Amino acid sequence: MRTETKSYLILLFLALVYDLLFTFPPILLHLGINADLLYRFFSPVCDQLDSRSFHIFGYKLAVCSRCASIYYGFTFGLILYPFFRPMRNIEIPKLIFFAIPLIALVADFSLDYTTIARNTFLSRSITGGVLGISLAFFVVPVWISLLKEFKTKGLLQHEE
Repeated sequence: MRTETKSYLILLFLALVYDLLFTFPPILLHLGINADLLYRFFSPVCDQLDSRSFHIFGYKLAVCSRCASIYYGFTFGLILYPFFRPMRNIEIPKLIFFAIPLIALVADFSLDYTTIARNTFLSRSITGGVLGISLAFFVVPVWISLLKEFKTKGLLQHEE
């Protein structure tokens, strides 16, 4: 298997595990198992407001809808990536493809924060998801380049 493919699959696996970690607490709670450790793990990166979170079985995820949408969007972007770009292409896309979703997310947040306009559950989810998808197209080439460099310098094991 090519280094690019291995690198991509490692990143996809890590993203899926991360998604499972913040999605799993409501399932644990539904089964009567304490999920405080997972909620505490994600608390430094998210406000975890109940009213702004997706719920499963009546329990909120360990992150809010914006964060969950960024993370799920990133994973979805990773899944889409090989359909749009060959793994050998480690050229980073034009910055505009990241800037527009980022500006939309910042505007959604800022308008609400300054009370000029209230954002909604849907606007937080959409801006987060689109940013996550676009982020994948920037992270994959950097990730593959990084792991190829590690392999070249002998920092990673490789098969002959």
